[in-house]
Amino acid sequence: MTVTASRSASHTSLLQSTARATLSSAMTRSYHSDDRVFQKLRAAGKTSWDEQADPNASFDQFILRPFLEASLTALNRPLRDLAALEFGCGSGPASCFLAARGLKVRGIDVAPTALEMARENAAQRGLHIRFDSADICQLTDEPDRYDLIIDGHCLHCIVREDHRRDALTAIHRLLKPEGLLLIECMIAHPDLVVKGNYRIDEWGVLSIKVEDSAGVEGAFESDGGWFAPHRRLRTAEQLLAELTGAGFAIHYQHARQQSDSRKPMLMRIRAGR
Repeated sequence: MTVTASRSASHTSLLQSTARATLSSAMTRSYHSDDRVFQKLRAAGKTSWDEQADPNASFDQFILRPFLEASLTALNRPLRDLAALEFGCGSGPASCFLAARGLKVRGIDVAPTALEMARENAAQRGLHIRFDSADICQLTDEPDRYDLIIDGHCLHCIVREDHRRDALTAIHRLLKPEGLLLIECMIAHPDLVVKGNYRIDEWGVLSIKVEDSAGVEGAFESDGGWFAPHRRLRTAEQLLAELTGAGFAIHYQHARQQSDSRKPMLMRIRAGR
């Protein structure tokens, strides 16, 4: 893995000991910044996150779709009225895909612009989907339980160890005993190249250069610029160990390269309780 300069010692210490860190509640979590991306997408007339990176992507042809199609077949039971939760639903392509096939879908996200777009996209298709402003890391006493929980490319956006533990604990609690968890997550690999406006450390925390670091959790200075935690790139082995440690049983796993082999790989996982 090719990397650039590592982060400051003080920032490293913060990530090593998140349980001891005392961060202000006013600080912005790394994944809360994604609303700015949705604002730009909307202004450009685009309808989904994938369209910013893949010229062949559209609302209906989204990156997660092939894995969803294969996984619904693997369920091997009628889909109508199954309860599904997508965390990190964005503008709703996966949620709409599921609802169109008869599932009762709830999508959650922390980005208000994404949720506005999701509601509009569902309404245009005549689909009834519950879209809520909610953080998977902070879902506590929810009474609902789900047959299917989908990671809408969200897990790799959760950087801190304690936040990831909170998210996986919530998912495990919300998943029915016979339910299925679907994850498609970016992972690190030996050919990964990180340079320019990005930094990565030995714990797999990928940071991005920012113009304004005020109020950003974990921001640090490097080579005269400011960087903020952006993604968490586990290796395949680390991700599987994290999931099994949270109580999940792995039913299926597959890692695939993106078109540019220097980018993170995508890991597809089906898991149960």
